[in-house]
Amino acid sequence: MWKPRFAMDDIAAAVAEGHRPLADWRPLTEGENSQVFAAEDGDLPVVVRACKRRDGFDVEARAAALLAGSADRAPEVLATGPVGDSWWCVTTRLPGVRLCDLPPDRIAAAAEAVAETMRRIHTADVSASTGFGGLDPATGNGRQSAWHDPVPGPDAWHKLSIEDRKLVDALTDLYAADAAALPERRALLHGDFSADNLIVDGDAVGVIDFECARYGDPLWDLAYQLFWAGPWPVMAPQARAAAAGLDDSADTRARVRLHMTAAGLNGAAFYAHDDRVPELQLMLRRLAPLLADPPSLADLDGYWIHPGR
Repeated sequence: MWKPRFAMDDIAAAVAEGHRPLADWRPLTEGENSQVFAAEDGDLPVVVRACKRRDGFDVEARAAALLAGSADRAPEVLATGPVGDSWWCVTTRLPGVRLCDLPPDRIAAAAEAVAETMRRIHTADVSASTGFGGLDPATGNGRQSAWHDPVPGPDAWHKLSIEDRKLVDALTDLYAADAAALPERRALLHGDFSADNLIVDGDAVGVIDFECARYGDPLWDLAYQLFWAGPWPVMAPQARAAAAGLDDSADTRARVRLHMTAAGLNGAAFYAHDDRVPELQLMLRRLAPLLADPPSLADLDGYWIHPGR
């Protein structure tokens, strides 16, 4: 099981013991891997999450420190502690509504502010750290030496049909060739810059859930948006705004395809491991167009934002 299943009272008791008692508890929309609650810490609105692993909470604290003093609105990690075989984390609660919960006209209206928020994250000062990939919470450095992501190996695909295996093998080979040919880039990335991790409050945009924060190519966050914009259209306006004005060069297109391929292969491996067949097939349909040479970014439909349905 990826997500803990505690009663709210059990988490409240653990937080009271390890931090202090909180009031006015209520459930919030849960994440893929966590239970989520709103509460009040005195006069301070907070969010409490429970997750099987502590690492993500510690990474979030590291990322918040990198963004401290910037114009970006991100939650502050207040406390972390154990509950049963899992961990809880208390953070400040940003005012506003999740982007994915807004009506379509407001999602579109917020797109440029969302894109600007992403660009600001990518300009955070990371000079005191080294490495690439996910942040090591103990050191603040990246966990890997290469600027591009590792992608799943052959063992991830043993349940696939012969035709599906041919697709992932071809994409893996293409990924390796692109990664070897492209120059490295290094910036702070959110890692999961999706519509459910963005909080809109009037004209202001806040960003939550930095547990996937990483160092790498700033085009990774855009590529992630593009990959998911097909199956989840609520992400399309923010992806279009982020892509507008990019240098539409062969280098840029290759970098975006590289990161979209990694996002899709890792997503497919996750669903394959969990025997979630419909989601796995969606990932494979979304990945298939990426075998073709990338066209211009000026027209994002089709190849770049393919529905994958």
